[in-house]
Amino acid sequence: MHVTSSIVPPTIRWGGIIALIQSGIGLAYAFFLIYREFTGQDDPSIVYESTEANTWVGFGTAVFFIIIFGTVFAGALSMMSGRRWGRGPIIMLNIIFFPVAYYMFSEGRYLWAAIVALSAAGCLAMLFNARSVHWMANQY
Repeated sequence: MHVTSSIVPPTIRWGGIIALIQSGIGLAYAFFLIYREFTGQDDPSIVYESTEANTWVGFGTAVFFIIIFGTVFAGALSMMSGRRWGRGPIIMLNIIFFPVAYYMFSEGRYLWAAIVALSAAGCLAMLFNARSVHWMANQY
């Protein structure tokens, strides 16, 4: 792995911190789903086609969250330590958060929608800041 300039701009660090918090919440939810599946709890809001699907929905969602948020977590740590890998996964996740926030808003979850949208906008603002873009351009 290529390590470049040891001077990481504060905007990159703040974007990484936001991504770490987002990923921490996503990973915590994944482990909550795993715990819930092991304790035999069901989610009454999910309609299953068969009884076997009941077990796999929670575990499948948890694995998906671990893959996505684990990648973003690793990317944030990499980016914050001065490596050039990591910015892409963080940007992709935060772009996806805007439709998620819209869905939350349309379901009446205004506070959660605002938190998700503001954290995504803040993270993207940090990563597309002129200092961040210049630093990343110099990495290549």
